[in-house]
Amino acid sequence: MSKTTVITAIEERTAAYARMADQLWKNPELSYQEKESSLLQKKYLREAGFRVTELDHIQNYAFIAEFGSGAPVIGLLGEFDALPGLSQKVQGTQEAVVEGAPGHACGHNLLGTACLAAAEGVKKALEKGELHGTVRYFGCPAEEQLGKPKLAAAGVFNGLDSIISWHPSDINTVAAYGTNASVELEFSFHGQPAHAAQVPHLGRSALDALTLMSIGVEFLREHMPTSARVHYIVTAGGERPNIVPKYAAGEYQVRSPRMREALSLLTRVIDVAKGAAMMTGTRLEYHVKYGCWDVMPNKVISDALWENLKGIPNPTWTPEELKLAAEINSLFNDDQKRATLMGLGVDTASADELVKQALHEGVGYWGIGWTIPASTDVGDASHIAPTAQINTATSPIGVGAHTWQATAANGSTFAIKGMIYAAKVMGATAYDLMTKPDVLAAAQAEFKKATAGETYAAAENLVREIQEADSVNAK
Repeated sequence: MSKTTVITAIEERTAAYARMADQLWKNPELSYQEKESSLLQKKYLREAGFRVTELDHIQNYAFIAEFGSGAPVIGLLGEFDALPGLSQKVQGTQEAVVEGAPGHACGHNLLGTACLAAAEGVKKALEKGELHGTVRYFGCPAEEQLGKPKLAAAGVFNGLDSIISWHPSDINTVAAYGTNASVELEFSFHGQPAHAAQVPHLGRSALDALTLMSIGVEFLREHMPTSARVHYIVTAGGERPNIVPKYAAGEYQVRSPRMREALSLLTRVIDVAKGAAMMTGTRLEYHVKYGCWDVMPNKVISDALWENLKGIPNPTWTPEELKLAAEINSLFNDDQKRATLMGLGVDTASADELVKQALHEGVGYWGIGWTIPASTDVGDASHIAPTAQINTATSPIGVGAHTWQATAANGSTFAIKGMIYAAKVMGATAYDLMTKPDVLAAAQAEFKKATAGETYAAAENLVREIQEADSVNAK
């Protein structure tokens, strides 16, 4: 047996995958609105012979596409949501396709398509009897607003022996890094309105409370771990300056490399809010909006991905593709490119060499022991089953996600080539895990050790426990 069947199957369907990625790119849909994107993939998968189970009762537009039976069960995580206001033509100058419209600035038009392609490659090997087990492709909506925890809490990822995924990037590497756990809460203060000039002493300003909370959090920064982050915005602050605001609200996002650390810091932020309410005579309410766990990369599966990343040839590019890449790449100076690379855990020496390239030629194994400051809901899945990911170059060196330059790149033909490369690496690694029980056993042993004493629960439930403890203490 060899992986040739998987890789050949993906190569033979390259045109179909390119059309799918292009169609998703041209019809971007925001989180929780991915009706057409989901329908496109479900239709394709049904016609390809997968058993498709829709999960709208849990999460709108979510689904599972499955082929095979029995163990091992390998999962591939797909996404297809876009970002607001980042519409952009495939070119090196900023110009929206539709002004103010969404755009695929995080490459999810590529992300879901490559995972689907990898699943179809594995399916071909299962059909030929070269593999035994089950492959599951998960259509996961709303990654940009942390949708996977709803699926995780409902048990959708239970029963998997391993999970493989990837993310479009500007480099070809094993994504050996972890990510920050993140919890976002809305805090609202309820006060007493009054005429701000005639009888201000009769008012209780909700805006004062929110302002004091913000000041308190600023002072808290000195006493939180250097790796932690707290971000916030004001969403309501009153109606007119001559009325003491009766209502004010803000959203706070707390991040830290581990969920337990994020919850500990969040408890302190809540205490600051309670103090602000006490000082102003207002009433505090808070509730969780979104949350996700930190990504816990599995080294055993990461090593398997590395062998395939090295063993499968890199894409080659046309002069036209290199010209476009160079145009986009030239919009950033070397320091900006270096900062983007080092944010993914690339060492300084490697970053200095990479900034000389327009598109990444070669592979790397960067990010071991590194935690990137960003967050992703893949983290929740990684605390349910052994998980590992890769990045492949779908953008020029130094182009970061969530930018118009990324939207431009993700609609290009060189991005399609990076996507197909990712699909082959993931499909080949799934093949390895299904034919090498010792490797899969080692991955599961590593996972068991890493999660010792931990019970997964969605961030929403963890925050609810904090609220319940507050209620008990208040009594």
